[in-house]
Amino acid sequence: MPLTDHQELAAESRGGARLVSAAAGSGKTKVLVERLMRYVDRGADIDQFLVITYTRAAAAELRSRILSALGERIAADPMNRRLRRQTELCCRASIGTIDSICGRFLRENTHLAGISPDYRVIEPDRSDEICARVLDKLLEELYETIEEDAGVRALVDSFGSGDNDDRLSALVLRLYKSLQSHADPDAWLAEQRERLTDAWNDAGDTPWGQYLLSRTRSQAQYWAERIEELRLRLDEPDRDAKIKKAYTNNLDFAGDAARDMARAVALGWDKARLACPGSFPRRGIYKGDDPLAQRIIAVWTGFKDTAAKWQELFANDSDALLRDLAVNTPAVDALLALTQKLGAAFAAEKKRQGVCDFSDQEHLVLKLLTDTSNGLAAALSSRYTEVLVDEYQDVNACQDALFRLLSDNGRKLFMVGDVKQSIYRFRLADPGIFLQKYEAYAPYTQAQDDEPRKILLSDNFRSRKEVLAAANDVFSLCMQGGELELTYGEAEKLRAGLSYPDTTQPKVELHCIELSKAETDEQSPQKRETEADFVAARIRRMLDEKMQVSSGGVLRDVQPGDIVILMRAVGDNAASYQSALSKQSIASRCDRGGSLFDTTEAQVLLAALKVIDNPHRDVELVTALSSPAFGVPPEDLARARGKLRTGDFYDCLLSMEDRGQALDSFLSWLSEMREQSRLLPLGELLDLVLQTTAMEDVFSAMEDGAARRENLQLLCAQASAFSATGNQSLMGFLRYMDELEESGQLPSSRAQAGPADAVQIMTIHQSKGLEFPVVFLADLSRQFNRSDASMSVLLDSSLYIGANVVDMEKRAYFPSLARMAIAEKKTRQTIAEELRVLYVAMTRAKEMLVMSYCSGKLSSTLKKWNEALTLPLPPRTAGSALCLGDWVLMAALCRTEAGELFAETGPNDVSSVQNIPWLIQLHRSSEQMQTALPEAAPEMPETEKPAAPDYDFAPYAHLAASNMPSKLTATALKGRLLDLEAAEQTPQETKNPERFRLPVFGAKKKLSGRARGSATHLFMQFADYNACRTADGIEQELERLTREKFLTPEQAQGVEKVRIERLFAAPFGARILQAEKLHREFKFSLLTDAVEFAPAAAGEQVMLQGVVDCFWEEADGIVLVDFKTDRTPDGPQACAARYCAQLNAYAKALTRIYGAPVKEKILYFFSCDCAYHLD
Repeated sequence: MPLTDHQELAAESRGGARLVSAAAGSGKTKVLVERLMRYVDRGADIDQFLVITYTRAAAAELRSRILSALGERIAADPMNRRLRRQTELCCRASIGTIDSICGRFLRENTHLAGISPDYRVIEPDRSDEICARVLDKLLEELYETIEEDAGVRALVDSFGSGDNDDRLSALVLRLYKSLQSHADPDAWLAEQRERLTDAWNDAGDTPWGQYLLSRTRSQAQYWAERIEELRLRLDEPDRDAKIKKAYTNNLDFAGDAARDMARAVALGWDKARLACPGSFPRRGIYKGDDPLAQRIIAVWTGFKDTAAKWQELFANDSDALLRDLAVNTPAVDALLALTQKLGAAFAAEKKRQGVCDFSDQEHLVLKLLTDTSNGLAAALSSRYTEVLVDEYQDVNACQDALFRLLSDNGRKLFMVGDVKQSIYRFRLADPGIFLQKYEAYAPYTQAQDDEPRKILLSDNFRSRKEVLAAANDVFSLCMQGGELELTYGEAEKLRAGLSYPDTTQPKVELHCIELSKAETDEQSPQKRETEADFVAARIRRMLDEKMQVSSGGVLRDVQPGDIVILMRAVGDNAASYQSALSKQSIASRCDRGGSLFDTTEAQVLLAALKVIDNPHRDVELVTALSSPAFGVPPEDLARARGKLRTGDFYDCLLSMEDRGQALDSFLSWLSEMREQSRLLPLGELLDLVLQTTAMEDVFSAMEDGAARRENLQLLCAQASAFSATGNQSLMGFLRYMDELEESGQLPSSRAQAGPADAVQIMTIHQSKGLEFPVVFLADLSRQFNRSDASMSVLLDSSLYIGANVVDMEKRAYFPSLARMAIAEKKTRQTIAEELRVLYVAMTRAKEMLVMSYCSGKLSSTLKKWNEALTLPLPPRTAGSALCLGDWVLMAALCRTEAGELFAETGPNDVSSVQNIPWLIQLHRSSEQMQTALPEAAPEMPETEKPAAPDYDFAPYAHLAASNMPSKLTATALKGRLLDLEAAEQTPQETKNPERFRLPVFGAKKKLSGRARGSATHLFMQFADYNACRTADGIEQELERLTREKFLTPEQAQGVEKVRIERLFAAPFGARILQAEKLHREFKFSLLTDAVEFAPAAAGEQVMLQGVVDCFWEEADGIVLVDFKTDRTPDGPQACAARYCAQLNAYAKALTRIYGAPVKEKILYFFSCDCAYHLD
């Protein structure tokens, strides 16, 4: 296919910087390849170009396409030696990721960078581990100065967590990591520390005040315009006099208030505070049928809500806000200073170990290029005819500076990207860099010679015109600058560049599903299952109707592998959708991205390694022995334990004389591996373990074998990364893996399971760069995640740093002016990025796009947007969306085919007939929706069912053990011993299946006593005990735990604050507060003799598991505490008897794990404020 005119411009233009804004499916890779080939055709060599891509896969694909293009030219001119030489040069040309390119430059210039020429590159996980260790040491040194350094005290008081430094440590690490996207992190930190000393006369003069006042002015102007529009419509001659009488005064008041606010913000903070409208007059009453009334009510309500937010924003005057900033200065300055020290100490430690991480390579190369004395920037820039960078919308400030210096200060820079697809801000990408160039560069036809210019590629060679029209409708309506950051105008609209056969069937569908009352909880399992069932049924119908898709220009029946279900987040949805598809006999596969430790194969390999390191680990030894890799029969394990009832299991195996072949082979293997572990490097040891156990072959032969094999390789890759630091110790590696697990930093498993011809389920982020014939865009009602704006300390490139102010006397905290501004900006950025996420999702579809919006609040949501719609849609209206589906609903309500939606909302005056209609349907409830689902396969008649075979079973040898669970929780021991004694006197009988009433999910009701007890336990698990000395402190902790999602609002209400206050006011509570190191929610697993819990089960083993509420160590032993919320009508002594077995199990576990006696076992009963000591 020949190039389009715009593609031709992008491939041919020369002289000066070029920014190619390549829309989804516009053939940007084709343009990159063709541009390079045009240079080659004119005599350039392919290795004269530096080409940078986002991923290794993209670099490999680009190199492959270049070789193919060269092959076509060689086929046309076989005798051309220069072309043949290009194929050799292509293999060593500078085509790769930013990491590989910087690594190459750095190794060429290690003498200038002052690092070892044989430095090793470490993976992010290993880098994070080293950084955390360095920080731990710095914090220890810091605490030694706390008495004499007021800044350190302020730092700990403001950002510490009382009983440990986890919170402060996490904050510093997050701050350090986020700064690595800056071109010069040290300079940025130094600038911020200087800025802390700036003197301001008015809060409105600060950068944060200016931002908030600007936002307020924009809001006020928006409402003034909306109100004025309604006021003019109210004055229309044919308008009902009753509605004029009802609402004229309301609109006059609101319009004056909005205009006054818009004027006042230009005069300073306190003027705006005075102008902020407080009380509102009563809204008029109108009982007529004029549809304008609903719009007036909506605007009146919206303006009142905005005014209430203004009241909150301007609650404090300028002087108070400036004082708060001053109060915060010592803590923030100490935080920045600590981060600076971390950067220096971390760099020194990596240099000592001879390692670099990816960020180091970028910054070291940038530092070398910035140093004009070495001439490196000029030398590298002259090496390349041009620097071509793909996915430029995802670069950060450091990378942007690198590319500029490598390209003769940007004059030889060719940038390709699409800011509408910038969805990686969480990876520190800065779409503002691309956007700034896009707005600054002149269009190609208007630019002067050698002047930077932009070229737009809007022809889409992926999707049907119907799909592109839907995307254009949504984004031309909602993406209109302002707080959405981008403007989607005529030039940005997607144009169909590929022809598909004409069709009379709608290729875009929107299904709105209103949940019944029993399903109204937006996050309930029933909500997920309702939507999943609908999507699965729609796919089933699509397959049964043999919908046609195009493949190589030929029509064929759609297959499951042509279909993808995209969601903002898969998480808990995956199981619901896979189950729903399975019920429709449709195969599916999904990459859930779980932890590597959650996979059986990784658990088995780690267990084997831990046993090699120390065979006296009972749990790991049994895990390895019973795994498919070793296959020791369970009866052999039971027989082994029966031979020796005490001691660890390894000693038990060694003492046996008649172990059997399987156990003998294992022990022989184990002895050999332990010997080799002292001789071989870590990587070779893992290879030997895999080889001698055939573990890869064993797991590859199982279901999802390819993914299982890759998970084993992932674990080996972790060992390689660890070994790269120079540590070859198996013990060290296992400790490293334990630390990764505890910190939640383990890599994701490769869980993409299922047949090739299966419906795929993935996140929108996973789908970027892919395309599918049929896309189901589901879970559109999922609300945006705004956690980025909820952290105690926030950063921004232009608004710097903002933190909460901590009042140590009141034990309270509240946001500073700086934090309020940055939080507001981050919220806006989040919503703008979510709109870009929707763009990526909608543009994945080639032939059909099916969208579903499922909610218990559908009717009210539709009415809200119907009343808010005006054309053009103001950015603030689009910016008030709460989920991806809100933007789709806005666009749907502008279409006349949304008749089923208008039946809910009433008509509007913005809908119009569209050239390409959607299919828009409203489904009232899951019950009514069943009529649209395909009939289930009829149940097999009773007479056709095969008869159950009549087996004569021999008595089971371990009948007593069958009455014991294989895993027993310590909590279950409450009363279990008495139950088992009674059970011994009861004859065995066949159990009939119990019938349970189906629960009604999402029902709103008062917390039960058990639920209140659970809430109290959650509070005791996560609360900062040092903040719980007073009622106000407890209230603040409840607010924090609710805000940080440890408690729901209902659970917070269920916590008895008076009981908590009494605990910490009592001597026992003071003892808890004085504990040097408090352990909470300590989980354990312990293989122990079943005879301890059931005398009839002698010789059997049971896995005892439990969670200890609280314990601490003292010089002469461990103090064990269990919190109870039971009522104690007969006194604590009677109630305590029920828990003796449970606490004895806890004590036994702690003694075995820590090697220290438990000197006290204490039950604390909140119901009577009593600490009861068990004997």
